[in-house]
Amino acid sequence: MPDKRPPSLTNNISRRNFFRGIGGFIANHWLLTSLPLGGVGILGYARHETLALKEEHWELFYPNLPASLEGKTICQLSDLHLESLRISPETIEEIVIAQKPDLLVITGDIISTRTDLDKLESYLGRLTATYGKYVVMGNNDYRNLSHTLFKRYLMQFQHLGWTTLLNDAYFFSSLNLWIIGVDDPATAHDDVDLAYQKVFSSSSSSSSSLSSLDTPPFRLVLAHSTDCLDDVAKNGAELLLAGHTHGGQVRLPGLQPLITNTYLGDLGFYEGYHVVNGIPLYINRGIGESLIPLRFNVPPEIAFFTLHRGDSLPRHQSS
Repeated sequence: MPDKRPPSLTNNISRRNFFRGIGGFIANHWLLTSLPLGGVGILGYARHETLALKEEHWELFYPNLPASLEGKTICQLSDLHLESLRISPETIEEIVIAQKPDLLVITGDIISTRTDLDKLESYLGRLTATYGKYVVMGNNDYRNLSHTLFKRYLMQFQHLGWTTLLNDAYFFSSLNLWIIGVDDPATAHDDVDLAYQKVFSSSSSSSSSLSSLDTPPFRLVLAHSTDCLDDVAKNGAELLLAGHTHGGQVRLPGLQPLITNTYLGDLGFYEGYHVVNGIPLYINRGIGESLIPLRFNVPPEIAFFTLHRGDSLPRHQSS
């Protein structure tokens, strides 16, 4: 059992498409048969929940935070699932731009189908961040693309000003920050040791010139799923940002989510901030939906993390 520190605190859906989608879900998740899903009220609530986008604001404290990162804000988007997303590009843009993030990251599952390639620019093209935009892949990003179309997908990100990190890392010398991107664990594309290769090479080459007064770089790890945590913990990180679980997407009152699709999710770590095996991590509920176009008691989110030097517990505010 991992060690856990609890946190401190618009497409239309027709009734026919709704029940066609939910039929397959019920076949795999029998507990949903206890819900009165035929009611118009349930359908209306499910439709509303997919649009109830929340802002989750976190202040995180580190005793050895580099001075260059004091007050810097990271914005995390995850699991957009553009094929069925009902939230408009303008809504996402308004929330992100209003916060003026220093870094903008996406932790996978942006698209699921080939036709979604044409939606990237409208959703991601106008988003900005002072120090850049970074993205890692999720299982759905790989699912329906040929190798040729996947290369085109990566080129689109580059054209829109996003840096893709596929088991790779980028160092901001001015911020004393490593951004380490782990490729999708859910489809076994993850190679954490490879993702850290530049980190370790840089560390070994500069260790002789470091004095005892130097602050070690901050290591920010991006991954679609927490199923890479064992190797991340072995290599070390100050913060791991992930998604994939959708927070369960459907959560009956008083019960655990029906699905989380991760090892940690099965142990109760399926959303929010935790410290597991010594690694501070955040599991984002995501913005879109998969399998069925609804959410129940699990609203979509955009997360913001502001970094501070200190030893206070994390502070959280939702809006």
